Amino acid sequence: MNLQYIRVPDGAAVLACTGSGASVRLPDKVDGLPVKEICPYAFSAPGAAAAHLPPGADIREASVSVPAEPEGTGHFLGGEFLRQLRLPARLRSVGAYAFYNCTGLSRIVLGAGSAQVGNGALMNCAGLEEIAVEAPSTEKTCLPGFLAELQREVRAVFRFGGKESVWIFPEYYEESVENCPARIFEHFIRGAGFRYRQCFRGDRLDAESYDEQFQPARNETGRGALLHIALWRLRRPDRLSEEAGKRYLAFLKENAAAAAQLLIREDDPEGLSFLASRGAFTPEEIGAAAEQASRLERARCLGVLLHERQSRFPKKNKTFDL
Repeated sequence: MNLQYIRVPDGAAVLACTGSGASVRLPDKVDGLPVKEICPYAFSAPGAAAAHLPPGADIREASVSVPAEPEGTGHFLGGEFLRQLRLPARLRSVGAYAFYNCTGLSRIVLGAGSAQVGNGALMNCAGLEEIAVEAPSTEKTCLPGFLAELQREVRAVFRFGGKESVWIFPEYYEESVENCPARIFEHFIRGAGFRYRQCFRGDRLDAESYDEQFQPARNETGRGALLHIALWRLRRPDRLSEEAGKRYLAFLKENAAAAAQLLIREDDPEGLSFLASRGAFTPEEIGAAAEQASRLERARCLGVLLHERQSRFPKKNKTFDL
């Protein structure tokens, strides 16, 4: 991969990347300089970031892959070509519209450390589904800044020291309604996703505040998102209080049939086994779920369900008294 950059105080700022493939792993250093910033429009279109620099800016180039790309090969790693991105550690800022129109971007990997995220940094990144964080969930990160740029449902996954926790941030949307008598537009925010995105203190995820959002969210959020939240908080119980765990489990038991359907569609036999181990299913629900798994050809899910039905609800042998 070849990288364009400019020098900034204490380090370098990325202007653009070219290479092959669809994944970018930005280095922590380039030419011995720590990568501190991503310039505005850096991954939006070829030459877009350079066009926003002052005339005569000192643009430098470096090869950050071994072996280097042959001269004249490779394409701009941004826009529709970019699929996955890993940001450097201890990044200081992400410029405005840095990933504008990266329509194929599905996953971003972050490290620890806060960073300022500019307006529109993830505009039109409609395919972004997961933000992975290589740090404990108690660390400061730039996750809040990225989440503020996304109104769709996003999965945040913290991984560190062999441990993993998953946090679902549901969608929300904003609308303006004209108030004709007052000659003004009234602004409304619909959906619980906006409140979930406020569950940070000093750029650290506040688990207690996150879990407190679940009850009011039941009236504002689709059942699929609620099931994902409850399932992942129980399956990866990072800083989960006993009381919050009981609320999540009660919801899953109330919606066990819908949870089974969701897990079967996503081909998640481990999730089905987890729910069954918590006593979430009745014999009838397991039977209906097994039929769905068979119809959708989810062999692993079907195997789990048949095993659970046999072990938890075995058929009783008939006896006759003479």
